[in-house]
Formats: sequence, structure tokens, C-alpha cells
Amino acid sequence: MVNYDKDFLRKYQKARDEKDSILCAGFDPAIPNQREINTVSEKYFKDNKSVEEGIIAFFEEFLESVQDYCCAIKPNNQYIFHMGLKSYQKMNKMIHDQGLISILDQKLGDIGSTNDSGFYWMNEMGFDAVTYSPFAGNIAESLNAAHQVGMGLITLTLMSNPDAIYFMKNAVVEGQKGYEFIAGKMKELNGDGIVVGATGHVTADDLQKIRELAGNEVVMLIPGIGKQQGDLEKAIQFGGENVLLNVSRAILYSENLKETAKKYNDQFNEVRKGK
Repeated sequence: MVNYDKDFLRKYQKARDEKDSILCAGFDPAIPNQREINTVSEKYFKDNKSVEEGIIAFFEEFLESVQDYCCAIKPNNQYIFHMGLKSYQKMNKMIHDQGLISILDQKLGDIGSTNDSGFYWMNEMGFDAVTYSPFAGNIAESLNAAHQVGMGLITLTLMSNPDAIYFMKNAVVEGQKGYEFIAGKMKELNGDGIVVGATGHVTADDLQKIRELAGNEVVMLIPGIGKQQGDLEKAIQFGGENVLLNVSRAILYSENLKETAKKYNDQFNEVRKGK
């Protein structure tokens, strides 16, 4: 393994402490004709603006609204992969100029040469980390390749969608539950982060076991606190000091982005500081 020295962890901790926040604001912008509800307003696409220009205009307003109340921004690439390299770079420059970290939600997972290409371009785009699926089986190779270009890798460990239970809990790998095996590999191989759900079949015991196996120097990214109404106290208690709570739709499509982001940040801080 390369000497990566927990670069992503340090970036996260710096942003967390400076912003006094463990909120990760997800950016999943659906365009107006994409679905019936939870879409970006048509006003961003007027005056002959392209989809790309409209998304960037919306992102600027989104970032301005949430930047004081979060420590990370997580664009979902399934919503923005139509953008060009310069737009990704512009987005990440804006994120970093506000002292935030950027995570691309890509759930990358393929053979080594394909992953290497992904890491190269995601690094060129300016992201600090990317989400990653371990099911191709090349965890060590992928971590090493990501670290070679200075990127953090946040590995899917226990997702909360119902069918994930078959692969991540019921499946047995070397005598361990699937999620236990993945979490243990994070500690063994100098992993950067893990994605762990907060709803459905994910229990407090699961969270506690994952943190124990992964160690304390891995960022635990937990989605599902907003619209999915995940258990906040459970997530913070067992997520540990290096926990990052993602809220996407509940902020992104709210009537007042700034007030909603502030509400979630205040709520998270009340619980984690025991106020």
C-alpha cells in the first residue's frame, strides 16, 4: 500500500471542526421533466440555458445556502454525469473555497483498470473522495489506486435498502457476515470511509459492530436521516467521533434551503454535544 497517511480523514476533521458540523449536504438535482416531484425549479433553465448551465446555477444557490451549516457536499453522479469536466471542476472549486470537502456519490466498482480510469478523472474533477462498491472483490487494489492519486475511498458496508440484507448480512465471508468482513478490511487496509444505512434492517448492534471492526479512524457516512427518518441518536452514538450524516432531498427540495440546513445542523449538534 502507498503511504497515504489518512489524508481524507484529516480533511474531514478540519472541515468538521471549522464548520462545527457533521452534516453532509447531498446534491441530487433532478431536472423538471425527469419525474413528477422533487425536481429543480424550471426558473434555472430559462433564457435558453442548457441543462448543465441550469444545474450549475442551482448549485451556486444551493451552496450559498448550506455552506455555513455543513462540512461536506456530496453530489450524486447519477444526476449530473451529463456535465463536462470544467463544470465539475468549477463545482469543486466553489466547494473547497468554502472550506468544505467534496464526495462524489458514484458507487464505483469494477476491474482494476476501469477503476483506475475512474479515479484519474474524479481526481481531475477535484473530488476529495468517491463512494465505492466492494463487490468486485478488489478492495486492496482499489484503495491503493485511489490513494495513488490522493483520493479517499468510501466503501459501501451495510446499506439499508431491504434486499441489501441478502448480500451484506445473510451472506457469510470467511466466517463473518458480509458487512463484518468489509468493515474489518477497512481497518486492515487503511480504508478512508464506510457507508452505513440508518433505517430498515440496520440495528444499533450492527452500527456498533461495524465501528468496532473498522476502527475509529474511518469516516462513517450515514445516509437516511432526512426524508427516510433514520434514528439520529443511534447514528451519532454508534457512528463515533468521525461520523458524517448525509441529508439530501429534505434540504435540496425544501422551501428554504438555508433554514432547513441550519435546522439539521443544530439538531445534529444538540445530540452529539449532549445539549
